[in-house]
Amino acid sequence: MAIRALLVLTVAVAAVLGAAHGASYTVGAPAGSWDLQTNYTTWASGINFLAGDQLVFKYSPAAHNVVEVSKADHDSCTASRPLATFATGDDTVPLPAGGVTRYFICGVPGHCDGGMKLAVRVEAAASAPAPVAMAPRAARPPTTTASPSPAPTAMAPRAARPPATPAPTAMAPRAALPPMATPPGAKAPAAGGGMPAVPPPSSAAAPAGVGSLVGLGLGAVVAALMTFH
Repeated sequence: MAIRALLVLTVAVAAVLGAAHGASYTVGAPAGSWDLQTNYTTWASGINFLAGDQLVFKYSPAAHNVVEVSKADHDSCTASRPLATFATGDDTVPLPAGGVTRYFICGVPGHCDGGMKLAVRVEAAASAPAPVAMAPRAARPPTTTASPSPAPTAMAPRAARPPATPAPTAMAPRAALPPMATPPGAKAPAAGGGMPAVPPPSSAAAPAGVGSLVGLGLGAVVAALMTFH
């Protein structure tokens, strides 16, 4: 903001200085100079003189001079009441004020009547534009920088779960086996819980038992035959 204000001030000062110095016009140029051949009424009509400009009279000092006079003396070519006199041959005459007409003649007798007379209307210089106050710019919002997304992390494969083991089923207790009947003549089982000793069968008793059964069978057959008869 300070730099912008300084720039505006610089432009304004430059405009004022330009108006103060203005333009420089060589009288009679470019076709002539301060001499007896130039028509100064025609020359001056083509220029817009502004306050701050200046006139430059170039001539031979042995032949001419420059005398600033009033309007009346300009019109009558009278050089006896000069407002200012210049005789260097290269005279610069500033025009600082606007809204006035300045009058110049050559003071050498006969030269003013010969056409060496100049009337310059000076206009007020255009005033420099007032610097325009610049509204402060709104602060820009801070630029949000998107942070890079983190690279995806490779997940280790999960270990396979072992198959679920079924809960053990409670087994009903087995019914106690009834005590083994001890055959007659056999010894009772020992107190230590060992198996009772079974005496081996007698080979002699086996044929006797078989014979008894055979006899009973034959008797039943005989009884049946007798019944039918």
